[in-house]
Amino acid sequence: MTVHAMECVHRTHVGLVRPHNEDHLASFPGLGIMVLGDGMGGHHAGEVASRIAVEAAADELMSRQEEDWADELDSLAVAGEAVEAANLAVCAEIDRYPELKGMGTTLVLALFRESHVYFAHVGDSRLYCLRDGQLDQLTRDHSLVQELLDNGLFGSVAEAHRAGIGDNILTRSIGLDLNVKIDVGDQQLHPGDLYLMCSDGLCGRVPDQTIGRIMQQQSDDLDATADALLRAALDAGGRDNISLILGRAKETG
Repeated sequence: MTVHAMECVHRTHVGLVRPHNEDHLASFPGLGIMVLGDGMGGHHAGEVASRIAVEAAADELMSRQEEDWADELDSLAVAGEAVEAANLAVCAEIDRYPELKGMGTTLVLALFRESHVYFAHVGDSRLYCLRDGQLDQLTRDHSLVQELLDNGLFGSVAEAHRAGIGDNILTRSIGLDLNVKIDVGDQQLHPGDLYLMCSDGLCGRVPDQTIGRIMQQQSDDLDATADALLRAALDAGGRDNISLILGRAKETG
């Protein structure tokens, strides 16, 4: 299997409230790689965690690119192993510097190979796909709100919010434990697919319907789309850091 090259653009912004940016992201269009992390932890530790995690995951993916992976299961395994490498790197940093204890980060990554995208994630940073005008969330949040919804304790996110359940309570994160549960998945690429990877500074503030409409209206120009999504998050209050990567697989011929 070979790498599927991408068109990619990215944006990151501190927002209008936070004193510093704890998000970190990386994209390598020629290698079909997108990675994003949203850090947490006081005294700037969140930005340390997200940077270490994103760099470790990206390094792991790039180091495997020359290998001839046999099948789709191998590709899913590589995506998961990159997240494991990120978790080990963050945990090792905490061991070296005990004052960083408590830091962590979300992590979501995507790898485009042949006719598929392979993805893995921990936390509530998301990967979406806009296909034929329909926006679908490919990842599922590892958050208390989502867990309560899955268990039928609330009928909607709004109902959970009214009960005092915040969006920012994660059930999984990178750096919490040496053993981390990772979700992986894949999707076959279709012509025209547009992928969005983002932190909750965007998807936690701007409704999916609005995100999808912006992506559809601006889909021919990735830079204009990225700028419009960032503006929407800022217009919604910008209460968190905002980071996003837009990616579209180049046609092969």
